[in-house]
Amino acid sequence: MNDIDFLAQAMRYQDGVLAPDGIAALEAVMRGDPSKRQLFVDTQLRSMALHDRFRQEAFCVEPAPKKRITWISRPITAMAAGLVIGLFSASVVWAISSPKATTERLFSLINGSFDEDRLEVGFPGQTGVWSGDEAAIANGKLCFIAPGSDSNDPSAQAISCDVFQLVDLRPLRHTLSQEGESVLELSANFLDARPRNTKPSVTFFCQLYLFQGDPSALHQSWPQSITDTLASGSAQVTTLGTDAKGTRTLTAKCLVPAEAHFAVIQIAARPNLRPAKLESLFADDVKLTLKTSPELPIRIVQR
Repeated sequence: MNDIDFLAQAMRYQDGVLAPDGIAALEAVMRGDPSKRQLFVDTQLRSMALHDRFRQEAFCVEPAPKKRITWISRPITAMAAGLVIGLFSASVVWAISSPKATTERLFSLINGSFDEDRLEVGFPGQTGVWSGDEAAIANGKLCFIAPGSDSNDPSAQAISCDVFQLVDLRPLRHTLSQEGESVLELSANFLDARPRNTKPSVTFFCQLYLFQGDPSALHQSWPQSITDTLASGSAQVTTLGTDAKGTRTLTAKCLVPAEAHFAVIQIAARPNLRPAKLESLFADDVKLTLKTSPELPIRIVQR
């Protein structure tokens, strides 16, 4: 792969539109060519520097004509290093100069592979348990069966089949209180196993919400309490039965405030024509990952 083709693929990866086979090709090239790894990092650095400049322009101070103070605080080098580390599997390790980004899978999300068949009904009242609308666990997969209404508003129309889990983030408070940015990523695999071009279309959702307070009390006010979220992230995909892409992996991301106490994990399937029966719609391999990147010291540049 020449440099021009490599840069084109790197830009597609940065924009989040590079297909899995393209990511695999990018990995293979960088594993065998140190110059390509350096080119990837340099490209990300330039892109992040421009992004940071545009973001920080909104906070520029004009103390006097022809003199501008720009605050630069985003951990650009660490972020680029994190992109390189995150692109590869855990078996590939490269030495990246400090400061270092870290990636940690959170096993406080229980039964993400659906090996256990425990599944409760309604919005959960405790952490570590899958609970929600009518669904079943079989052969290591969650099967969406029927949409349900919210217990706090039973007269509302049942639109989607939602399954939730509460995850306690309080053990991470020390990590979150350190300088730097922390990003929580929720990923899940979804499969529409109906025959190709089956109608209605179905939209799968992967969502997370961060809250402060007692997780065991949230069921009393859900879903109205969504307005109290500290941060949230969402991803979705719409399908019409089995296609060449097969399983779809969705990843939702959000910044984690240090004051976040717990997360609401939500996976869902919504038929886009109602009423409609849900069948052959599955989810599995739900993962929660915490990524951190330390801040660099603040510099003041005067011009």
